Amino acid sequence: MKKKHINILLFFIGIILIVVMINNLGWSELLFYIKKVGWWIIPIIATRLLMYPLNTCSWRELTFYNKQEKKVSWLRMFRLTISGYAINYITPVMALGGEPYRIVAMKKDIGTKRATSSVLTYAMMHILSHFVFWIIGFVCLFFFFMYSGLELTSFRRSILVFGCIFIVICVVAIIFMIRAYKNGIVVGFFNILKKIPIIKTFVKKKLTEEFNNTIIEIDSQFKELFNEHRASFSRSLFYETLSRIMSVTEIMIIMWAVNGVFCIGMVESIIISTITSLIANLIFIFPMQVGIREGSLSAALACIGFNSKLGVFVGMITRISELAWIIIGMGMIKVKRFGNYGNTDK
Repeated sequence: MKKKHINILLFFIGIILIVVMINNLGWSELLFYIKKVGWWIIPIIATRLLMYPLNTCSWRELTFYNKQEKKVSWLRMFRLTISGYAINYITPVMALGGEPYRIVAMKKDIGTKRATSSVLTYAMMHILSHFVFWIIGFVCLFFFFMYSGLELTSFRRSILVFGCIFIVICVVAIIFMIRAYKNGIVVGFFNILKKIPIIKTFVKKKLTEEFNNTIIEIDSQFKELFNEHRASFSRSLFYETLSRIMSVTEIMIIMWAVNGVFCIGMVESIIISTITSLIANLIFIFPMQVGIREGSLSAALACIGFNSKLGVFVGMITRISELAWIIIGMGMIKVKRFGNYGNTDK
C-alpha cells in the first residue's frame, strides 16, 4: 500500500473513531463541561504547545545525532509528532499506532533503516522519560507529605510504601533500558521471539538474510547513538522529561478553572500526573483510558487533600483537550504543506 493510501486510510479511520468517542462521551455532557470551564478551555488546550515542540526536539536529537544532513525540516517533524500522538491516542492496545505512521512518513527522506531506528529509539526514549518522571513524581510526593501538614492516613502510608518500591523498580528499568541502548535490543528481541513455541516457526521464516542484515544495522545505530553520541542522547532525555513536566500544566489550569483561584502548583500537579499516568500505563488496553483515568485522578486528588469527586471533572476536561488535539493531529495527516517546504533545514 502506498504512503498516500495509508494516510487517507488513517485519516478516515481517525475521523470515525473521533465521532465514536464523542458519542461515547455524550454530546450534551461534552458541551456541559466546556461551558463549565468557559474561556479556560483555550489555555487548557494550548498547554500541549508546551509539550509537542519539546517532543520534536527530543526526536530530532535521536534522528540527526551524527551531524547528518537534515533532510527533514523541524516543522515537518513537529507535524508528524502531533499526528503520530493523535493516532496513538485512538489506538486501542498499547498506543503504538503512531510509530509505523512516522516510519512510513520519514523513510522516503532518510531511508527505511534510519527511519525505523529513529522512531524506535524515540519510542524507547519516551518510555525511559516515563520512568524518570515517575521517580521525580514520587520524590515530590514524599516532600509534599513532609511539609504539607496532611494527616498520614493508612491510604497515604500505602501510597508512600508503594512509591518507595516503585522508585526501585524505575531505577532497575532505567538501567535495563540504558543497557539496551548500549548493547542494542532489536537482534536480542527477535532471538527471544525465535524461542517462543507458538510463533517461533513463523519468526524463523521471516528472518531472511536481508531482514537479519536490516535489524543488525538498526541495532548498530542504537549502539552508535548511546556509545558515541552521549550528548545527543542526554539532550533527548532532557527534552522528553521536560515535556512530561510541562504537561502537568494542563491539570494545574483545569484545577484553577474549577476553583476560580490559583489553588494548586506544579509540585501538586506533578504528583497527580504521576499517580494517574502510572495507573493508566498499568491498564493500557482501553482507548483514551475510559473510566480508568477518572478513577486514578480521584485517587490522586484524594491523596493530596482535594475532593476526590473532582476526578471526574478533571478527567472529562483532559478528554476534551485530547479530542481537540486528535482532530488537529488527524487533520495534519492531510495538510502536507505544513513544514514541507523543501524538506530541508536552512
